[in-house]
Amino acid sequence: MTRSSKDNKFQVITGQRVFVFRTESEAQRDTWCSTLQSCLKEQRLLGHPRPPQPPRPLRTGMLELRGHKAKVFAALSPGQLALYKSEQAFSLGIGICFIELQGCSVRETKSRSFDLLTPHRCFSFTAESGGARQSWAAALQEAVTETLSDYEVAEKIWSNRANRHCADCGSSRPDWAAVNLGVVICKQCAGQHRALGSGISKVQSLKLDTSVWSNEIVQLFIVLGNDRANRFWAGTLPPGEGLHPDATPGLRGEFISRKYRLGLFRKPHPQYPDHSQLLQALCAAVAGPNLLKNMTQLLCVEAFEGEEPWSPPALDGSCPGLVTPDPSPGVYNEVVVPATYSGFLYCGPVTNKAGPSPPRRGRDAPPRLWCVLGAALEMFASENSPEPLSLIQPQDIVCLGVSPPPTDPGDLDRFPFSFELILTGGRIQHFGTDGADSLEAWTSAVGKWFSPLSCHQLLGPGLLRLGRLWLRSPSHTAPAPGVWLSGFGLLRGDHLFLCSAPGPGPPAPEDMVHLRRLQEISVVSAADTPDKKEYLVLVETGRTLYLQGEGRLDFTAWNTAIGGAAGGGGTGLQEQQMSRGDIPIIVDACISFVTQHGLRLEGVYRKGGARARSLKLLAEFRRDARSVKLRPGEHFVEDVTDTLKRFFRELDDPVTSARLLPRWREAAELPQKNQRLQKYKDVIGCLPRVNRRTLATLIGHLYRVQKCAALNQMCTRNLALLFAPSVFQTDGRGEHEVRVLQELIDGYISVFDIDSDQVAQIDLEVSLITTWKDVQLSQAGDLIMEVYIEQQLPDNCVTLKVSPTLTAEELTNQVLEMRGTAAGMDLWVTFEIREHGELERPLHPKEKVLEQALQWCQLPEPCSASLLLKKVPLAQAGCLFTGIRRESPRVGLLRCREEPPRLLGSRFQERFFLLRDRCLLLLKEKKSSKPEREWPLEGAKVFLGIRKKLKPPTPWGFTLILEKMHLYLSCTDEDEMWDWTTSILKAQHDDQQPVVLRRRSSSDLARQKFGTMPLLPIRGDDSGATLLSANQTLPMKSSQGSVEEQEELEEPVYEEPVYEEVGAFPELTQDTSTSFSTTREWTVKPENPLTSQKSLDQPFLSKSSTLGQEERLPEPPPGPLSKSSPQARGSLEEQLLQELSSLILRKGETTAGLGSPSQPSSPQSPSPTGLPTQTPGFPTQPPCTSSPPSSHPLT
Repeated sequence: MTRSSKDNKFQVITGQRVFVFRTESEAQRDTWCSTLQSCLKEQRLLGHPRPPQPPRPLRTGMLELRGHKAKVFAALSPGQLALYKSEQAFSLGIGICFIELQGCSVRETKSRSFDLLTPHRCFSFTAESGGARQSWAAALQEAVTETLSDYEVAEKIWSNRANRHCADCGSSRPDWAAVNLGVVICKQCAGQHRALGSGISKVQSLKLDTSVWSNEIVQLFIVLGNDRANRFWAGTLPPGEGLHPDATPGLRGEFISRKYRLGLFRKPHPQYPDHSQLLQALCAAVAGPNLLKNMTQLLCVEAFEGEEPWSPPALDGSCPGLVTPDPSPGVYNEVVVPATYSGFLYCGPVTNKAGPSPPRRGRDAPPRLWCVLGAALEMFASENSPEPLSLIQPQDIVCLGVSPPPTDPGDLDRFPFSFELILTGGRIQHFGTDGADSLEAWTSAVGKWFSPLSCHQLLGPGLLRLGRLWLRSPSHTAPAPGVWLSGFGLLRGDHLFLCSAPGPGPPAPEDMVHLRRLQEISVVSAADTPDKKEYLVLVETGRTLYLQGEGRLDFTAWNTAIGGAAGGGGTGLQEQQMSRGDIPIIVDACISFVTQHGLRLEGVYRKGGARARSLKLLAEFRRDARSVKLRPGEHFVEDVTDTLKRFFRELDDPVTSARLLPRWREAAELPQKNQRLQKYKDVIGCLPRVNRRTLATLIGHLYRVQKCAALNQMCTRNLALLFAPSVFQTDGRGEHEVRVLQELIDGYISVFDIDSDQVAQIDLEVSLITTWKDVQLSQAGDLIMEVYIEQQLPDNCVTLKVSPTLTAEELTNQVLEMRGTAAGMDLWVTFEIREHGELERPLHPKEKVLEQALQWCQLPEPCSASLLLKKVPLAQAGCLFTGIRRESPRVGLLRCREEPPRLLGSRFQERFFLLRDRCLLLLKEKKSSKPEREWPLEGAKVFLGIRKKLKPPTPWGFTLILEKMHLYLSCTDEDEMWDWTTSILKAQHDDQQPVVLRRRSSSDLARQKFGTMPLLPIRGDDSGATLLSANQTLPMKSSQGSVEEQEELEEPVYEEPVYEEVGAFPELTQDTSTSFSTTREWTVKPENPLTSQKSLDQPFLSKSSTLGQEERLPEPPPGPLSKSSPQARGSLEEQLLQELSSLILRKGETTAGLGSPSQPSSPQSPSPTGLPTQTPGFPTQPPCTSSPPSSHPLT
């Protein structure tokens, strides 16, 4: 009953005692009384229902509670811990506090104390003894685990009565199972099964994670049952030797090992006599499709005597209690055991800025805290501290990164072994460890703690970063195009592993990216993306992958880590950044540069460059080969060839493999050449893939070089002498290696199985490249080119010389002058034609024609490009010839498409474009102040027309070719197309002077020069004769190094060997010594003693210690020889000189700057350097052949 009293009090009278309550006001007291009285009246009307019987407590006892004076009586029930004032209060149901155990954790602290951590507060208890504390902690932990249990799967499996007892010890209500073994087991036996390893027993809980139990797996255990499973696993077990429920862990582990690991209690299997093969088959059956059928066939192949072999009933749903199996393959995941680890860590403060690892000493040194990894990462002041200073939940971690060791001398005081945790909200915290082993242990434990199971097997040494990532790729299936997939990224070494993980978005498929084989790594800024978040673009062979982080902080960390892992730095061939064909980028780039600009260079790979420049170039390649761009105006061929040879020479293991060197020598000693070539093929087949592809590329390049021996004087023998020490790393002491390399070059087509189409392609490439000379390296530079007028017909073709300085306007005037075309109202413009006329690019009048034409070598079909003169109306192209600039920027609506598709997609879309400040801007709207994307026009090329296969919406469009992409823009009419094209051309050349429309006189054509030297007619004054450039007979311009390098090169050294890498070969010693003695007697009087030395070629010989300079063989000077010795007077070089002189000066006319060969040669003064010098204007030696001469020095 309830009654009111004085002082705002009211009483509740029960059968055992009277409870007195007081309220703050009289009104509240009346409200309480009326409410309670109404409840009592309702009970009287409905009767007195019997209250439900409370569940029996799992454990009870007295405990000390911190903050409470007296002890409390604790009663542990499933899912709840109740605290009472006394045991009598417990019997009366009068409690102090009821603690829900869901989401709680238990921690043992001092000798008799333990803590119960709830989401709201921490309860600290003290038991009566240490044993009581362990019992309470174990009971609480089991009760907490029970709150996470779901009995749906367990009840289904227990529907088979045989599954209600453990298959090993017979305990009741087992709630664990070994899926691949087909048995249901108890918790104690499950621990022993887990000790066997996942390769023998895959343990799964029936209650903790029901999501991984598919219908097919549940039906397997219902159909099979422990009784039939034990017929298979314990068919020969003697009675009375099984386990008991109270068996010790030692006996339990021994029995389970004998039963499953060794298979001692089962009968022989008819299909798998070996027990290990049976276990592998069971594991494969669980992970594969048709799980129920395969498992029953494996486990139900035997029968007792007098019984028929058992087979599962028809699975059509007719049997009661069975469900039709899910047609989709079963998904299986092993139970994830919470990672537990503890130890001391140096914990830095939580900051919002990324930075280096914390210092080890000083005022800013982080404290050394005791860290425990369990349900959360908790940090304590010491091992005995009851309260954590801070904690981190697993869902708060975005990314784990291993900090690189400090390399800056100013950062050597920082922790060399540390890692960082990037948390949600843009926070980061650093942790320092005591050593490499501690770092690896902590990163593995933390990685397993917050990452999905698919990442666990990838954790280990070499881990750099692990965390959440968003990815998108055209090759991945997604619900809709452009949808980002959620996953986890794991960076280990130079591999990026992408793992599926549950998240807010669709899961990403598992994938792997080899970072050193990427073609491009770039970052798309936030301004260029629709969601205003930057992302990383990884371009691999055949696909493109886009990565995005959770926030800016972790994205920056991922970008830095991936860029560092994708870079070079090592000296092993496998450690290099690779191109598309698994060839190091440094090899591919150097070979491409030499092929384009050095095949005509006399003495290529023999003439050395500057050592400082080659060392710098090699260091740049090793740092990041993708960022190095070899350009003719910035790099010399000699420096690039030195870099290539030095790269092969400094590899840890030669490209031909040191372990295979005996086999190479054995092959070189075979008598028959066919046998040797076949043996070479066998040895090459034993090389790793990267070595094999790299060697094939190098030999193919040297094959092209020797094909141009008539121009570069480099025969196969010379190339083999130069490259054998680098390819085999024999330090010039291997005669067999030179022979091997020489025969590999000569037999390149047969050894590497080159088909006829590839041979024809090689011949075409060599022909095209050797026809055109490089402007920057060859100072001659003039090129004979064909220019068509109006139509690409043979009758409309004009042939003329094009110099490096010739502009498009000057070319137009020359062609019109040669054809006698009268000036009219229309403008004549030079067009660059590509793809057989599909694309036409109007050249700006101030553009260099030869510079554009030389780029045709890089096209897939160089023959599809040409030059064409066309008449253009003054209204369309007249603005190109004036200096007037636009007052307002060009803006308009165009239909656009891009390749590769990124933002605009692969279809034509209407977008607004703005041309401003030499940049093309993409606008969301016409009046938008901030562009969505921006493309600089420097180096871009604009072509009229769009490829037909792209199906442009209108016939009036233009193509904008940028460095890494193509833009296809479609206009509404022809005038708009010309307006945009001319605006882009003027934006690119608006800093140049306006064009002066004039015609060149016919006398200008007669004064043309190749480079800086006048043309020499071969047949006297015949104007129609073929012209020969005097500069073609000069050696390549020597690269200018530092002053110290020039002084070092000027020192004559004669006692060193001819080639730096090659040692003294028996067949060469006599020849080289003879040539040296003959060379020293040749002297030439210079025209100007002060300046002649600068125009001379590099010295023929230099010290072996000068790695940047390759020693050169002496060449006979083409100038008049002194008659100081009889040998010089009758030498072969003098006869060759006279023959060539008579050929050039056939009519006996004296050419300015050259002495007449008919005049007697007077005694000449020696060269200032003591070395033979060369007078400009005379030809060099004839090219050498593949076979080495027997009595003359190598050239």
